Formats: sequence, C-alpha cells, structure tokens
Amino acid sequence: MSDPAIVRDARLLAMTDQRQADTVLVDSLLVDPNPRRRARTALAIGQVRLRARYPRLRQLLVDGDTSIAANAAYALGIAKDTGAVTALARAMAGAPDPVAREAAWALGEIGEPARAMLLSALGDGQPWPRRNGLLAQRGPAVRAAAVLAAVKLRPAPITSVVPWLTDDDAEVVRAAAYVVGRLRAAAAVRAVLAVRAHADEEVRQHVARALTRPTVGDSLAAPARDALRALLADASERVRINAVRSASTFGLAMADDVERLFRDPVPNVRVAAAESFGEVAGRDLARWRRVWEADTLLAVRRTLLPQARRLGVDLAVGIEETWAIASDWRYRVGALNTVDREGPVRPDTAIARRLLGDSDVRVQRAARSRLGIRDSAERAPRSTAPLPRPLAEYEALVRRYIVPGAAPTRAYIDTEYGTVTLELFGRDAPLVVEAFVRLATTGVYRNTIFHRVVPNFVVQDGDTGGDGSGSAGFTLRESWSRQRHERGCLGLATAGPDTGGSQYYLCHASQPHLDGAYTVFGRVVEGFEVMDRIVQGDLMLRVRVQ
Repeated sequence: MSDPAIVRDARLLAMTDQRQADTVLVDSLLVDPNPRRRARTALAIGQVRLRARYPRLRQLLVDGDTSIAANAAYALGIAKDTGAVTALARAMAGAPDPVAREAAWALGEIGEPARAMLLSALGDGQPWPRRNGLLAQRGPAVRAAAVLAAVKLRPAPITSVVPWLTDDDAEVVRAAAYVVGRLRAAAAVRAVLAVRAHADEEVRQHVARALTRPTVGDSLAAPARDALRALLADASERVRINAVRSASTFGLAMADDVERLFRDPVPNVRVAAAESFGEVAGRDLARWRRVWEADTLLAVRRTLLPQARRLGVDLAVGIEETWAIASDWRYRVGALNTVDREGPVRPDTAIARRLLGDSDVRVQRAARSRLGIRDSAERAPRSTAPLPRPLAEYEALVRRYIVPGAAPTRAYIDTEYGTVTLELFGRDAPLVVEAFVRLATTGVYRNTIFHRVVPNFVVQDGDTGGDGSGSAGFTLRESWSRQRHERGCLGLATAGPDTGGSQYYLCHASQPHLDGAYTVFGRVVEGFEVMDRIVQGDLMLRVRVQ
C-alpha cells in the first residue's frame, strides 16, 4: 500500500506536470502539517496559474516559515499577479531577506503595475537614496534584487539605478552594472566608467558590455575606448569577451586592439573577436589574412569566412573545396556555411549537391538545408502536452527525489578537455532531472557535439542531430523554482513555453533575464575550466550519472 504522504506529493507533482488545477488538493495541502509540502504547494499555484488561489498566496507572504513565504512571493512573480503589488511591496520592505528578495524579483516580473513601488524602494527623487531610501535598511541580496527588477521596466528608470553603482557591496554594484550593460543605457555611461576597474569581475563584465559606440556617443568615445583597451587586457576571459564585442562597434578606431585578441590563449575570446571582425576590418585584405593565419581553429574560421564573403574580400579562395573533402565531418558542414544567408552569392551550392550523398547524416542534413530541400523527417511543432502518466510513476519520482533524505544526484559530462561535474536539483525539478538521467543512462548523450556555444553566454548540447534541430520524442514543461541562472547553472533548453526535451545548456556567466523563463535543474560543482574551454562544434563524449 502506498504511503499517504507520498501519494499527496505525487498528486501535486502530477497536477503541475499536466497543468490541471485541482483546488481541492491545493487547499488540503496548504494546511498540511509538513511545511515543505506547503512550500511546494505555494509554488505549484503559480506554476499552474491557479488564479482562484492567488489571494491565498498573498496571505502566505507573511507566513512564519520563510521557505513558504519566499515560494509564495516567487509564485506571484511567475504568475505576474498584478493584484499582489501592494502585498509584495510590503514584503520587500519588511519581510526576512529571503522573502524580500523574491518579492523584489516578483515586482520586476509584474512590470509596469509595480513601477511606482520599485521606484520608491530605489529612492527615486530622494537626494541620498542609498542612505534614506527603503532599501538602505535591507541586506545586499534584497537591494540587488530590487535594482535588477528595474531592468524589466520600460522605459527603465536608469537615473534611479545609477546611485547603486556606488553601493558598498559588490552584489549590488553588480546588479546596477548589469542593468546598465544589458540596456546599454547612454544616461549611465559616466557612472559606469567610474567602476570600470571594480574588484568584482562580473561588474567589469557589465561595464565592458555597456561601452558600445552607439551608447557612449561622441563626447565619451575617447574615455570609453581607453577603458575598453584596459578591459581587453583584463585577467578574466569573460571580461575580455564582452570588451571585444563592444570594441568592435568602434570600427577602424579599435581595429588593431581587436586584431590582437586573435592571439588570446582562450579559444572563445578569439571566437568573440571573430564574430564581428568585419565591423573593424572592412575590406582590408591584409588585416583579414593576418588574423586568418594567426588562428586555425575551425570555430574561428567558420565565423570569419561568411563575413569576408559578404564584404567581397578574397580570403582563403577555394577553402570550401578543401573543407568539403576533409575527413572530419565538421569541416564538411563548414563548407556549406561560408556565406551569410543574406548574401547575394552562395559559392557552396555545387558542394551542397555533392554532399547530399555524404556518409554522415549530419552533413546530409546541412546540405539539404543549404539547398532549401525540406526534410520529410523534419520535426513537427512540439506539443505542449506531456503524455499522461499513471500516479505510480509520480510516486516513484517522489521517492527518488523529493522525500527527506533522498540522495543527491551527480552527473558527469565527459568532453575532449576533461569532465564537468554537475549537481542535479531533483527536488526542484524532478521531471526534468528524471529525463536527463534517463537519456544519459540509455546512451542518448553520447558522441554528440556542442552545437551552440555563445561565448560568455551558454554552452548547449543534447541534440543527437548535431545542429540543434533534433527532437527528443517527448515534451517537458517548465519546472520553475527559486534556483537562479548563475555561472555554471544547468538549464533546460526550449523552443518556446513548455517545449523542453533533450537539449540542455550551461551558463558561462550569470543571466538574470532568464530567471523565471527557463528551468534550472542543476549546477556545475567542478570543471568550470573545462566548460569555459568548449567551443561550438566540440565533441561531447558522454554523460554519466551516479
């Protein structure tokens, strides 16, 4: 006979998986003697958008158990409950820090209806907002969350964010610099230049991101270039990646600075330099040839070549034919993507016809795509309705991942450069973790490639087709939790809401804008240096689980 407690948890898990609200079940679980179960129930109300119980979530903001109250605040955020603005503002002002942090985040998710409350908290209009404002009495995590929430407002209140660039705590400065960098706010350029040498690496990342030519204008172009030159030499590769992207927007004025990055020891720094090299090199053939000879990495050359072709630069004439007969299938695919799709001329058409009969299905698929041949086996739009499961399967998941004392699950991504060790969040996202473990143990995650790597953003894998278009044959819904998109997080890649499958990603750096939009179901605990070394097209040997 099943344990009644496990049955209750299983029914709640089934409800969130199928998005079928059960008010009778929710009401019974909200008064359950187990606080962990009440906390999970509060979160489920937001996940299934059970509007009739939003008022109950607002009441839970003052629950004596901070986990319950914090989950309630987070749930109101993912539900975007405009009726909760006042209650959330009170929680941000007076609740314990874990609750106040989630309340501030939720106000940002609600957006415009919460503008007045957020501006008041940030000290808008006060002469000394860091001393006199509501946030002055809160801990760094709450201050940072309120500052980050401002990024969701349109227009963003940049003048209210700028004072927090001078906060005594790096977490708060990081949040303010993130807002400025993500929005590339011209009004904050002088203030962000003042923290360009901040001791916190992430602050410097955001400063580097902010200093683009369109953002800094004419009056601050010279000091911005000086700052970028220092950031291009920063000890952190993540800072250098952001800096080279911004430096490229200055064109010829920073061409020499960008060109030097092609000798950087970190491959993804060179890839980032290659991404927009055409902006600084123009049609200067000598400059193009220097960087081509300086870096033989396929990921770099595949990035450079389409730009050169588009500009009419005669770089590496005939390289497509050489790549088309290479033993490594990745070069043969590379031969089919040597011109931007917007370009008027595609020299790889004849090659594509030849490669239609290639021995590797990934090359065949790329050739068909190049020729505009629709694959009869192309995936249909993903269903957003996971297949129903018997309650016994949900009970098994509860036993494996949710009950107190459940053993933590670790996974190991073996690559050409070493191993990335992951801690999986089975309690927060049991359905996603179960799918990941199943794919690993059945050998699906074996000898694939990292088909998408965006330097200082994400490393993505999990598509057996190798190009990001493969289907897992099943659908996973989002399993939102209070786990954040911090450096090294493991997330579920989707093609839209509730379309998860086999693809997953690792974040090179914190990505707060992804919180509440994608599922975080694990984190890197060892092997950060391996994760950072991976470039697009590298092999993923296998995923092991224990």
